[in-house]
Amino acid sequence: MRPHRLTPWERATGVPQASQPGWVAASYSLRLTLAFWLILGLFLFPAYGFWGGVLALMFARMAALDLTTYTLPNVYTLPLMAVSFWAALGAGHLIATLVLWLALAVLAGVGRGFPQAKMGIGEGDLKLLAAMGGFLALPSVLTAIVAGCLLWLPFACYAPKRALPLGVPIILGWALVLAFPALPILLFGPITH
Repeated sequence: MRPHRLTPWERATGVPQASQPGWVAASYSLRLTLAFWLILGLFLFPAYGFWGGVLALMFARMAALDLTTYTLPNVYTLPLMAVSFWAALGAGHLIATLVLWLALAVLAGVGRGFPQAKMGIGEGDLKLLAAMGGFLALPSVLTAIVAGCLLWLPFACYAPKRALPLGVPIILGWALVLAFPALPILLFGPITH
């Protein structure tokens, strides 16, 4: 088996090598990155221009790494969290974001103290959720999680006994909500009004 393809930057963030092979062979990492970038870029670039393309590339690389190595390196998640803090401040939902971050930090602490309680949620997944919470309001975060899980469901059913790369549905749902901002209103509007 060939080693997982992490760039020097990705290895430098202290991400351990996956204890099991990913859903897809590591040799497909670059091709997956390009495929995800093209697909996500089609939705994010028209709406957000250059920065949408950059975000699509970050999302694409994280999704490819999660599929091939079950890792989401800090080199991607920490900058997203930093930018999301400022996005939450500008959008006026900083308090809700900080509460979400606190809840995710407690979940990470529980996972470290009781590894069997984590149920496959890695620290990279939690950092990605925290970053998403800074960019999106709570109804949009919930919509992104539900939409991402529904999009990922056919793949999860294809290999039901394998560990799920949870970053992929998070990324898919987040990109979907960014591309279609009215989606949370369509889904949760009838419930909240």
